[in-house]
Amino acid sequence: MQPGNTPLVEFPHLAPPGTRLFAKLEWFNPTGSIKDRAAWFMFANAVENGRLKAGQPLIEATSGNTGIGLARLALLNGHPMVICLPDTATEERKQLLRAYGAELIEVAGGPNGAIAHARALVEGGEGHMLYQYGNRWNVYAHFFGTSLELIRDWPLEQPPTHFFAAYGTGGTLTGNSRGLVRRWTGIRIHSVEPFVDDPISGMRSQDDPFQPPVADLSLVTDRHEVRSSTAGGLVATTMHVEGQFVGTSSGAVLHAAVDTLDREGGTAVALLPDAGWKYLSGPPWSSM
Repeated sequence: MQPGNTPLVEFPHLAPPGTRLFAKLEWFNPTGSIKDRAAWFMFANAVENGRLKAGQPLIEATSGNTGIGLARLALLNGHPMVICLPDTATEERKQLLRAYGAELIEVAGGPNGAIAHARALVEGGEGHMLYQYGNRWNVYAHFFGTSLELIRDWPLEQPPTHFFAAYGTGGTLTGNSRGLVRRWTGIRIHSVEPFVDDPISGMRSQDDPFQPPVADLSLVTDRHEVRSSTAGGLVATTMHVEGQFVGTSSGAVLHAAVDTLDREGGTAVALLPDAGWKYLSGPPWSSM
């Protein structure tokens, strides 16, 4: 089963009056997140070009979702999988990685600490790293996949005025923005980010000292910083008014979209990376 062709649905109850909000539900991918797209493209290209040898161990630094997608592919294709994971990752993601047979190395220092540890393993000859932060196929997954699906499935005669996506590795924003502006002239591209001192899993701030090499934010027109508590509030609101249980980064994206539509009007499409079930052991659900 390949990733892609996820549903594009309207959120009529979340949209402010006089506006329209559509969301692409990426948890319909094989392991439940948008990262299945990048995992598939990066893995397939490495095999096709001979960089990943038969049975060679695969190493990746990830906050969870890319690793889960890669662990599935590694399991199906006979590769041992080693995941360098921030020690703040939720239990659900760790359990799912282990279920797919991955070896987990939990690392302090957030995503940047995981990257440094994975690089050290590769330099020591431990295996092959696809390196999602610097792999152009991370971008191509969205340029040739997600953005074309959005254009194909858009239900209105007029294109959307706004596109919202989380900034993480940079692949999603870069690939989609390059794809969408070619067809939807004038669309505003919104980068949704956490504050540096208030991280949200899977997301990165432009103020972080490390910026992924694949990230090209030259087409981004608007930047939104969202607190984790605010993102969590939109998770709860979306569940109550739309019946969709979204993940925390999706909550951040939806907050930025609703806030912008409320202030400026228009029609928006939001890319929602995953659902909320991988985060039940964390706040706010862990306190219920």
